[in-house]
Amino acid sequence: RLSLCLNEKHNCLRNSATRPDVPNVQPMTTFRGAPLTHTAAEDILIGSRGKDGRNHSWILVCGQNPAYDEFPCQYQMFFRGKARNSLWYNPVFKVNTLDGREVWRRSDYKCRQDKTKPGLFTFTFCDNGVTSQEKWRIVDASDNLDWAVLYYSGAAQTAGQAYIGAMLATPDGKWPDEKELPRITKALNRAGIVWHEMVQVCNDNCGGAPLTPLHPESQFVPARP
Repeated sequence: RLSLCLNEKHNCLRNSATRPDVPNVQPMTTFRGAPLTHTAAEDILIGSRGKDGRNHSWILVCGQNPAYDEFPCQYQMFFRGKARNSLWYNPVFKVNTLDGREVWRRSDYKCRQDKTKPGLFTFTFCDNGVTSQEKWRIVDASDNLDWAVLYYSGAAQTAGQAYIGAMLATPDGKWPDEKELPRITKALNRAGIVWHEMVQVCNDNCGGAPLTPLHPESQFVPARP
């Protein structure tokens, strides 16, 4: 509460940061041979959750923001809430502590569609009293949801921090089939990214992740252990 008061309500440090709008990355416009809709865009984010015994949506393969991508075992969990038109994002990941332990951590984002364009979302979350707002784009995704490329730009205004990043994710955290790489390369290039900027995530020993949603969920039957 003290941090929230100092940073968000009064901005005692007088910090300022704005969300980067360059490059101006556009979301994909078609999916499965039809124009992308808002519902289809949400379905892409939700991905494999609830399918083939999976409780998660995606697992990160590699990403462009080293501050995030150093964390092992990054489960991406998107789900629709019980409230009308609500969508949540609960990433779950491991952190290596200073004393050599691996512990699970999670975050909690509220997601809102940008009604001007399908595939564009605003994510908001609060961490230790600092609120961040991010714009996410679905740059591309395969028709069978074997992979997705997502791009984000964000800012924690009162912390004076702004950032951008991108991720390649698959249902199991393994690299997509080699024949998919040319299309993925084009998606990254549209975001101004080349392969050598992407950091591969360590996906060893990823069992036991706490994949229980932090909010009541609409119409989901969890996989059995």
